[in-house]
Amino acid sequence: MIQVTQYVKPLDGWSRPHLMLCDDGNFYVIKLLSNPQGVKVLVNEFICSQLAKQLNLPIPEGKILFISKRVINSHPTLKSVLQEGPHFGSRFIPSGIHQPTCLDLARCTNIEQAADMIVFDYWLDNNDRHVWRPAEQNLIVTGGSEPKIWMIDQANVFNGPAWSIESLIKKMNIFNAYWGTLYQRFVPFIDGPNPFRNSVSKFQSLTKGELFNVVFNIPAEWNVSEQELTILVNYMEHRRKVMYYMIQSVHVHFPIWHVHYLKHGGIG
Repeated sequence: MIQVTQYVKPLDGWSRPHLMLCDDGNFYVIKLLSNPQGVKVLVNEFICSQLAKQLNLPIPEGKILFISKRVINSHPTLKSVLQEGPHFGSRFIPSGIHQPTCLDLARCTNIEQAADMIVFDYWLDNNDRHVWRPAEQNLIVTGGSEPKIWMIDQANVFNGPAWSIESLIKKMNIFNAYWGTLYQRFVPFIDGPNPFRNSVSKFQSLTKGELFNVVFNIPAEWNVSEQELTILVNYMEHRRKVMYYMIQSVHVHFPIWHVHYLKHGGIG
């Protein structure tokens, strides 16, 4: 397990993340076991980072990171926040644009993955990325000659980090058609007769066994029960199978797709 070697500074965010340097030489944005939103923030982030590896999603690489007593003792003022054990960290992306303009998005070499982002959020019921915030978004754009769009902050998948067995069962068949200014900005880049066909096919290629492998690698120290993990898999598997149905509700926001949809009766 990668070890934290140096505390750097606190960062903004509801989960009060921190920037730290680790023994692999990389900086990570770390969400702590003691974060105010609860340990399931770490669970949600870990699951999304592992799915990203399999689906080639633009999510920063995520790792389980260990904070030792040595690091804690070297920062006495943080002893009430830091605790020894495994936490979750996302690779820090320096110089990211948190309020990208339409021009910034147009320059991104992976802008076509906006379709993947929308399908991903609908699949896992991520209830806040569609919102365009005055301060920042749940995405960043890197600069340079080949700018890229990155999805950050996956804490609100499963309709938020307060999920339970009961809430997952209840939400399994509820497909909220979140739509907002951020998604609307993606429309010109991905609209077409069937803009989500490839994304849906990619997600539907996952197997239930692969989903089990993801969730059952969650550290025991995060205290997620086997029953909760099983329900998570069943939730993802069920919603994965009905993605075509889930995504059809947003066709009205896509001029080309809308015409095609009315003419041909769907996206399948």
